Amino acid sequence: MSRLMRKFLLAVVAPLLVMGSLSFILTAVLVNRFAEDERYSQLAREANIIQEAIDGNQPLPRDIQGFITIDGQTQRLGGRGPQPVNLPALEKLQQQDVIDVQNQRLLTYQLKEGDTVITTIRNAPLASSALNGVYLAIGVALLVTLLLATGLAYYMGRQFTRPIVNLRSVAQQIGAGKKSVPLPERPNDEVGELIAAVDEMQEQLLQKETLQKSFIAGITHDLRTPLAIIRNETEALAAGVIPLDELPDVTYSIIEETDRLGLLIDETLVYSKLAGGMMPLKRIETRLDDLVFDTVGRLQATFAKDGVELVAEAVSVTRRVDRQMFERVLVNFLMNAHAAAPPDSRVIIRLTETELTVEDAGRGVPESDRSTIWDLYVKQDGSSGHGLGLAISRLILDSHELVYGVRTNPQGGACFFIRL
Repeated sequence: MSRLMRKFLLAVVAPLLVMGSLSFILTAVLVNRFAEDERYSQLAREANIIQEAIDGNQPLPRDIQGFITIDGQTQRLGGRGPQPVNLPALEKLQQQDVIDVQNQRLLTYQLKEGDTVITTIRNAPLASSALNGVYLAIGVALLVTLLLATGLAYYMGRQFTRPIVNLRSVAQQIGAGKKSVPLPERPNDEVGELIAAVDEMQEQLLQKETLQKSFIAGITHDLRTPLAIIRNETEALAAGVIPLDELPDVTYSIIEETDRLGLLIDETLVYSKLAGGMMPLKRIETRLDDLVFDTVGRLQATFAKDGVELVAEAVSVTRRVDRQMFERVLVNFLMNAHAAAPPDSRVIIRLTETELTVEDAGRGVPESDRSTIWDLYVKQDGSSGHGLGLAISRLILDSHELVYGVRTNPQGGACFFIRL
């Protein structure tokens, strides 16, 4: 039996046991009280019978237990007939009273007529063997009820805990690295929701594993390509096979590939720090319009070199952001737009009180890809990037608790937006 099952049974049976015990005690008290009332009535009837026998000068009944006191002389009734006794305690009794004699609890009733006092006496109900059967029946009924309740609770508990116990086994298998572990049937309750959550977790683990493999394969390829170029050109230089007039181009190529390696390493390091929470934000009051115009000013020459016009439209907006991190997001958005924009087109960055957008005239982002392009190492078709820029932007924007996304602009290209 599982620990959960034991706890469930304890939670069900313990209250039942307490309630049953209290019910038994309460029933016993009520039965005893009722029996006492009946017994006092019987004692009163017996006292009246004795009084009628005295009034009629008839023999006193022998089957009635009690005492009769006439003119201070007390006789015991019942058994072998009246016997003289000396019991001063009888004078202190109430009409209905309880006394203890030789470890027995007795009920007494007194009937007074002039100098005659008739005292009838019987065992109290709790001490009566007549009620033992009643108590035994109640106890047996309680025990049977408790056993039935325990059996029903055990059956219901197994139905309730079985999915949870199976789910524990599933979690252990997932933790051991097993993939696509079958899940138990989902009941229509909170346990079903828990199983659904584990199913979603398993799906996310598979996605993360796939993404991790894709990242390792991609970054290995992106590292190997410039390294191969650098090695080949360096070997050519060492072998002296490069003509002198081509040396500047070869040297520039080596520098360009080295810069690409440095950028890839830098972005990987930034992503790692942001994802691990090791790069806290330094939020300050920032004029976003100034940041937009400064960024555009630095990139306009790069855009113009490829025949793309970069235009900024901004109103004065101030927000509390990490200026350096927010600038990285702007640069990433703009460079993606630059890569997507055809020659002789415009890239527009627009800042309003509520939104910042970057629009290009490229092919746009298919709706099916708009939720995944922010994932690590996911690239658009034909992209020359490393698949890190938007993943880094997502971490930065998430840490600023900003809403962001991509949609289609009126010209048909992509429109990356940030709600401010």
